[in-house]
Amino acid sequence: MNNRYLKARTLARAKHGRQMYGDVPYYVHLEAVSRLASPFGTDAMIVAQLHDVLEDTETSVDELVADFGFVIADAISYISDGKLADRAKRKSQVNQRLANLDINEEAARLALIVKSCDRLANVRASLTSPEAYYQQYQAEHPAFKAAVYRKGLCEAIWWELDTLIERKRSSW
Repeated sequence: MNNRYLKARTLARAKHGRQMYGDVPYYVHLEAVSRLASPFGTDAMIVAQLHDVLEDTETSVDELVADFGFVIADAISYISDGKLADRAKRKSQVNQRLANLDINEEAARLALIVKSCDRLANVRASLTSPEAYYQQYQAEHPAFKAAVYRKGLCEAIWWELDTLIERKRSSW
């Protein structure tokens, strides 16, 4: 494994500490997102490991820049939810930011890939969780896709995500 990736993985586990993702340690979610991001390269895997560190911990952008450089730090900043308590407002805010990203910028490309991988990991997990989690992702899907999807970028991720959303909807 790449040393930068191992550093990101170690940092993410330390920063998230005892945080849980449902009934499992948070790193289980980070590993799932990282596996989905692996076809897109080491930088995508690094962003995947660190994608929630700004919103869930006291980590600063400056720390990320010092450890991983501006591209990684920018990508993580792009996909991080704000600190607003209202989920709908947080998601609207991040969706507006993501909708304006230029795919030709490397940090933006990484952000869009990892955000898609994160959503797929969350939807997969929601299929074995209380129905409310899945329904939340389903309700958010049109706005999320409008903000994040870019033709030709991680099409397999989007195919599975769309399929899971549609399959579950049609099975009710």
